[in-house]
Amino acid sequence: MKTNFTQVKTDIKFHAKNGSITAECVAVTFAVPTGANPVTVNGYPIPAGGSLQIELSAGQIDMSRYEFFFGTGGTGNELYIIRIIPAMDVNND
Repeated sequence: MKTNFTQVKTDIKFHAKNGSITAECVAVTFAVPTGANPVTVNGYPIPAGGSLQIELSAGQIDMSRYEFFFGTGGTGNELYIIRIIPAMDVNND
């Protein structure tokens, strides 16, 4: 029985300034560490210690542009953006 696998790579980036990214991935997570300033991603608030995860169905790629802005009230600006990026298709016989 033939099974198709899609190889992916995980990309993790740290941000400490307001900015934006184009996702170009199958899943993206915006994670704000405990104690950090809250972050707003495309108008969605993420409190310190919280995260926003977006996953697509198989065969889909998220091409959205995400803008993120830091609030105040924590110890500093900290945002981790974790993307799952397709690398290539692999056939496994």
